[in-house]
Amino acid sequence: GNAAEHASAVIFAMRNRMEISLGIAVGSSAQVSMFLIPVLVLIAWPMGRHLSLDFRVFEATCMSISIIICSFIIQHGESDWLKGVVLL
Repeated sequence: GNAAEHASAVIFAMRNRMEISLGIAVGSSAQVSMFLIPVLVLIAWPMGRHLSLDFRVFEATCMSISIIICSFIIQHGESDWLKGVVLL
C-alpha cells in the first residue's frame, strides 16, 4: 500500500507539485512508523527479546532531530536535490 503512495509522491514531484508530494511522503512514513513499532514490540515479546517503547536519550534525540529537519524542509514547500539527500 505504501509503495503506491510513494509512487504517487514521485509522480506529483515530477509534475512540480512539491506540497502534495512532500505531504504524501511524510504522511506515509508516519503511518508506517506508527504501525511498525508496536508490531515489532508484539513480535519480540513471544520470542523472548526485550523490546519496548521506552526510548533512551540517543533514540529520542535522533527522532527529534529528524522531525525538526523534516519540518524545516517541508515548511517552504519547495525542494532541490540537496534537500532530498538530507532527507535520505
